[in-house]
Amino acid sequence: MTERIWDRFLTDHDKQIFQLAGYGKRGGFGKRPALFIIDVQYNFCGDAPGESHEEGVGKYRTHCGPVGWNAVPHIERLMHLAREIDIPIFYTQSERRPDMIDSGVQVSKSHRGHEKTSQEGTHATQTVAPLAPRPQDILIGKRKPSAFFGTLFMSHLNYLDVDTLIMTGCTSSGCLRATTVDAYSFNFKVVIPEETAFDRFEASHAISLFDLNCKYADVIPTDEVAAYLEGLPARSS
Repeated sequence: MTERIWDRFLTDHDKQIFQLAGYGKRGGFGKRPALFIIDVQYNFCGDAPGESHEEGVGKYRTHCGPVGWNAVPHIERLMHLAREIDIPIFYTQSERRPDMIDSGVQVSKSHRGHEKTSQEGTHATQTVAPLAPRPQDILIGKRKPSAFFGTLFMSHLNYLDVDTLIMTGCTSSGCLRATTVDAYSFNFKVVIPEETAFDRFEASHAISLFDLNCKYADVIPTDEVAAYLEGLPARSS
């Protein structure tokens, strides 16, 4: 059996119960997917590949280290395939007012003083250049971990008749996880291409993907997702 990213974090007891209880069954793909690119911004990836995590976090508190830029080519591959068959592409636009009032309790829990690297309209909150959205794409402005919370995301998905969400981006333990659980709760099929997801903490990333794969999504290789997209006809308007 192929080793998974989370295997080294699991106890023998965990692995036994996983098998006995039948967790991790494939949910499969639907027929009308959308690609979702979550928070792949400069304040999560850093300004350029090659920065160390220690160097990057000094500038952007949310910096996830080299794993962010490592994920970008895999997301870009799926983005190009999605454009070829004209399926919807969603992006989160995760940014805050200068006074940070729209962060609510997050200011006291996970912000470093008066956070300047998440302010709206700044370079920090832009999607990294290789994945830059086009005019036909849909930007979801969010202020909380789930992209469903307080946004028009569900309305767009209903209108476009989407049945499958391909979730990419970060963080595996935060916004990607929260959005995935909500998508599952709304009865969407959810797929996470493993190489396209990332997090600043290795253990959080691995265990979050394990838990999501157990119950809420199919965490599978990007190659499998690419093959699925390549087999779909172009979307009719």
